[in-house]
Amino acid sequence: MTGGAQNKGPVPIVFVNYHGTIGGGQVHLLSLLDGLNRDHFAPYVVCCQEGHFTERLRDCGFKPEIIPFGKGKLRYLHVSLPAIWKFFKYMKRVSAALVHVSGLQEAKLAAYACAWAKVPMVWLVAP
Repeated sequence: MTGGAQNKGPVPIVFVNYHGTIGGGQVHLLSLLDGLNRDHFAPYVVCCQEGHFTERLRDCGFKPEIIPFGKGKLRYLHVSLPAIWKFFKYMKRVSAALVHVSGLQEAKLAAYACAWAKVPMVWLVAP
């Protein structure tokens, strides 16, 4: 929000998580979501699997969008391509300004859709 851009409300950010379990990446994502200034950013969460993580998100007041992605490999194109298309449409529906992913599986889902939608994607790679 630089260069004189007028504030039109919180900036929509889509966070993508592949795993349904809760591990370090999911704990980190929960802390990001908790600390995000809602006056400036509107977080949306897409999960590829139901599980303990989606339950925790709901407990925190989020309504995760579930987009099953399979394994993200060429032999699973019958699952991957429709998932990429569904993610593209979801980004358009929420007017995503940025997509945040934290792993390879998430990046596989988001990269093509982000390119088509012209939405920047940030891939956090933990050491």
